[in-house]
Amino acid sequence: MAEDLNWAIGGEAGDGIDSTGKIFAQALSRAGRHVFTSKDFASRIRGGYTAYKIRTSTDQVQSVVDRLDILVALTQRTIDENLDELHDESAVIYDGERSWEAEYPDHITGVDVPLKSLAEEAGGAIMRNIVALGAACEITNFSIENLDEALEKRFGAKGEKIVENNKKAARLGQEYVAENYDLDVDYDIDETDNDYVLLNGDEAIGMGALAAGCRFYAGYPITPATDVMEYLTGRIDEFGGHVVQAEDELSAINLALGAARAGARSMTATSGPGIDLMTETFGLVATSETPLVIVDVMRSGPSTGMPTKQEQGDLNMTLYGGHGEIPRFVVAPTSIDECFWKTVEAFNYAEKYQTPVYLVADLALAVTEQTFPPETFDMDEVEVDRGKVVDDDTVDEWLDEEGRFRAHANTEDGVSPRAFPGTIDGAHMSTGLEHDELGRRTEDTDVRIEQVDKRNRKVDTARDQENWDYREFGNPDADNLVISWGSNEGAMVEAIDLLEDRGVDVRFLSVPYIFPRPDLTEDIEGAEKTIVVECNATGQFADLIEHDVLQRVDRINKYNGVRFKADELADDIEATLKTEAKAQ
Repeated sequence: MAEDLNWAIGGEAGDGIDSTGKIFAQALSRAGRHVFTSKDFASRIRGGYTAYKIRTSTDQVQSVVDRLDILVALTQRTIDENLDELHDESAVIYDGERSWEAEYPDHITGVDVPLKSLAEEAGGAIMRNIVALGAACEITNFSIENLDEALEKRFGAKGEKIVENNKKAARLGQEYVAENYDLDVDYDIDETDNDYVLLNGDEAIGMGALAAGCRFYAGYPITPATDVMEYLTGRIDEFGGHVVQAEDELSAINLALGAARAGARSMTATSGPGIDLMTETFGLVATSETPLVIVDVMRSGPSTGMPTKQEQGDLNMTLYGGHGEIPRFVVAPTSIDECFWKTVEAFNYAEKYQTPVYLVADLALAVTEQTFPPETFDMDEVEVDRGKVVDDDTVDEWLDEEGRFRAHANTEDGVSPRAFPGTIDGAHMSTGLEHDELGRRTEDTDVRIEQVDKRNRKVDTARDQENWDYREFGNPDADNLVISWGSNEGAMVEAIDLLEDRGVDVRFLSVPYIFPRPDLTEDIEGAEKTIVVECNATGQFADLIEHDVLQRVDRINKYNGVRFKADELADDIEATLKTEAKAQ
């Protein structure tokens, strides 16, 4: 019996694939099992192949693998797309009454269930996917009561009748398989008493924003960042905050900028095309020294590219985008739980240093659901630092001889005082034009140099005061060093175990800070071989590392729109090491 179970459902966009997968993922989570999901969906509302895959185990899982045990196939393409992952003990659930006749290899077990007919018996053909979930429960000996709880959560708001109809549909699927098949498959989904939180990266960012005290969000819907706004909508109101859906990304960032100037912790989220549109205002945010968090959930580009596919191609844009030289921080969470904690950090950095912060995630992080113990998100551990804020009692020390507030005072650390609207004697202005300490526009050459140096000095101060370290995994004494950033961490952590079984020791550094970032010189100089792993074609992070350490590194780049898998990474790393050894 496999140590973990891999289940998937596939069909066309509009077939309810995503909602079905979420229901089953929630049921598995409620049964005390770890869950890790993966989605493949087309860039259109209806039509085009879409799939939802779940890997589940009693142990933590952090990656997808090249194996499918149970496949719910609503179309022939679903079977064709997944043939390489099906094996001798796989079961394919399909509806033989449909107009298509499923074709699959003889060594795979086909389970023909009249999904539509049973769904209509339960109350409506729309429930055919729930019938398939009931069939999957029977095949895997998974308690259907766990599915009941997930159905209640999913459909409870629609009324008791809808919930009961869906429960009936699941039981009809379960009963049909029990009565008509004596399957030669050995899957038992064990349950535990553990409680887990199931959420995706976008939701973790939204939750982190609330914990950090975000009270204003403005955004425009865009894949794959929309779930951040959906998570905050309704929830932020409970804390006195607001979500505004703007007419476009330009409006969104300007609304967020206005709220931040008013003193609220403020955020916007978008993807690459939206970042393009926000770039002009990004310069205004930096020059006016307004704290703002801008979330970039990367997807395949350029232009509109492949909006629903994975890629890490925006690194250079977040580092260098904008007219002129703009100080900024770039923080890139490496796991779903880190999406929460790095969001909290981003708000603190923004206000402590009065600088815009890019929080950079990617599609693989954004749409993947994963389970965590509730204590992973301990709100008592959240610290809020609003920076150098002055009030009525402390504003006096920042007034000039004429009693005017120096909002852009040239300080030793580069960070000026900040007065919220309403602070007595704290009235001031800031413009996008170069300005003096009072915020008045100027073209004085000495003042220009002073203000540019002051803004850049904030980054130097942060570099000294904050911890910009990496996360380390594997054998700390290994000669082989692998470095990565973003969502590749989970797959790489599991790849380390696979490589260890093959006699290959690896030290892995997962870097969540792009700018400022840790100095990796000693790490790379101490390794015989350094490999940088990332999801883009040009090796944008590898370029940064080579620039920093003045030494070449090997690269593993993936840019076909699909995330890394653990076994794939293990193969690529082993092949890279063997190629180098052969060359020597």
